[in-house]
Amino acid sequence: MESILVSVIIPVYNTASYIRETLECICAQTLREIEIIAIDDGSTDNSLEIIREQANKDPRIKVYHQNVNQGPSGSRNRGVQESQGKYIYFMDSDDLLAPKALETCYQKCTQENLDFVFFDAICINTHNKYTGQSYTHQAYPGPQTQSGINWLTYQLDTSTLRVPVWLNFIRHDYLKQLNLSFFPGIIHEDQLYTLLLYLNASKVSYIPQIFPQHRLRDTSIMGQQFTWKNIEGYFTTFQQISCYRKNKSPEIQTILDKYFRMTLNAVIWQARTLPSKEKFRIFRICIKEGYLKYLKPKYLAVMFLKH
Repeated sequence: MESILVSVIIPVYNTASYIRETLECICAQTLREIEIIAIDDGSTDNSLEIIREQANKDPRIKVYHQNVNQGPSGSRNRGVQESQGKYIYFMDSDDLLAPKALETCYQKCTQENLDFVFFDAICINTHNKYTGQSYTHQAYPGPQTQSGINWLTYQLDTSTLRVPVWLNFIRHDYLKQLNLSFFPGIIHEDQLYTLLLYLNASKVSYIPQIFPQHRLRDTSIMGQQFTWKNIEGYFTTFQQISCYRKNKSPEIQTILDKYFRMTLNAVIWQARTLPSKEKFRIFRICIKEGYLKYLKPKYLAVMFLKH
């Protein structure tokens, strides 16, 4: 096989209705020198059978199976360990990707020696119809290739930070240099991962094109009702970021303060649907961890007064 330019890592858990189409759209990419690492994360439907069937049709598909479900974090970390490509792209097992996406990103990254490049996405439903929702960024008011810190600051200032990892095309050596992995056992694992991607990158750029079609499903992790498990994921992330923040430069600390204000207030707003007991528990955690300074009173009021 020719040199592998891109490793597409796909965690799979009970997406038998969609995984075939997802794999077919990756196999049809105009960039041919790729490997597709499909990791079945203990599926209880016939997802694994479909993956193996597709692998028999295209040898670029490499199948891995985990008996015990480890969640997206564990599966993605396993995928990176197994990958051989010069670049990494993380994909969800029910999403679709524009045919020229990998080729366009690869050319952009190699021509400009980028650590990673990001792009836009739209959301589709279970019938592949556009939902009207999207993940869009805002172009930098200057050269599009900037340091990760410059891009992160700009996105926080314009409220256009988008954290899903499937919006990024990443140089493999950059991940090795950072020794970056997904925090295990939580949801919203993208928050910490993407933040660290930006904070440590020397050269990052933006392609103002829509590449992924991200599927919204009621049964997916992100499609389910906001619960205490969401809170645990966010607060674990906040704790990790607080530890990272220590002994960093004033510039980095200011950026992370902006992140805390934006994200924590959004979490508090979503928590309005939780039981009163859990709302007070959130409030106590914010006091203990010193997060109150980031909160706007109106969001606290919404959390306690509305359901």
